Amino acid sequence: MKIIEIKKILIASFKNLALILLIFGSSPFQGQAQTLELGALVGGSNYQGDLASSEFNVLKQQINFGVGGFLRYNFNDQLSLRLQILSTDLVGEDSLSSFPRIQQRNLRFFSPLLDASLRVEWHPLATIFDSESIVSPYIALGGSFFTFNPQAEYEGVTYELQPLRTEGQGIPGYNVERYELYNFSALLGGGVKFKLNEDFTIGLEVVAHYTFTDYLDDVSNIYAEYDDLIVETGVIAANLAYQADDFFGTTQGSPIRGTVRGNPNNNDLFLMGGITISYSIINPDRLGGSRRAMGCPTF
Repeated sequence: MKIIEIKKILIASFKNLALILLIFGSSPFQGQAQTLELGALVGGSNYQGDLASSEFNVLKQQINFGVGGFLRYNFNDQLSLRLQILSTDLVGEDSLSSFPRIQQRNLRFFSPLLDASLRVEWHPLATIFDSESIVSPYIALGGSFFTFNPQAEYEGVTYELQPLRTEGQGIPGYNVERYELYNFSALLGGGVKFKLNEDFTIGLEVVAHYTFTDYLDDVSNIYAEYDDLIVETGVIAANLAYQADDFFGTTQGSPIRGTVRGNPNNNDLFLMGGITISYSIINPDRLGGSRRAMGCPTF
């Protein structure tokens, strides 16, 4: 997807966010105090793409540690706006699969990822019952900008994959554009917050980032000819692009031109789940006492 199209999608998404803020942050709740929280997120990330199998054992092995920090502005009990920075690593490896066809492709990657997101968090129970509660589930919707850099180890050496153009990006005769090492995502998820007191909150959440790229793992389209890659980008690029021969222990060769390497019809995604903890650095309740007692929603 071209950057211009991505920008249009993001602009439309943020317009929708602004509309949500206007509707839920307007007059019915203007009397409620606004608070600003500083928080941290600790948990695990998981990648889903061309090198990811749906097998539980594979998903479990592809979980990586992730950590982030955020600012959350609470307009009222019903609606919050959250700005977050997240750092993690994404990994994928064909050898983890139990399917022979995937094992034989024999590709692998890892990528550091840095993500900056802006999201709206809506608390449906507080909206329905107009009551602040100690336990509050929420739905998160927003967008993010992230950087990534797929890499792979080959014969004991780690190589950055994007400069190697493993699918013939930019090579004459291949209609494949070179991808950038940054992109955007639309995010959707949810969680639940537990209010410990007027200042501290802990929570659990899971958020999916639907990216606008199919190259988190450097795999998307068809195999490039082995000889073409040697001429244009070198023998390392050719060997990393096609590793089925390494799996079978045969002499390095080339796949039939047009052989499927990945699935260009589905973009990659990544998920982040974990524990959050936050502290209200700005809280009017500390000045004049609690604005209302906390409790369970009443019917």
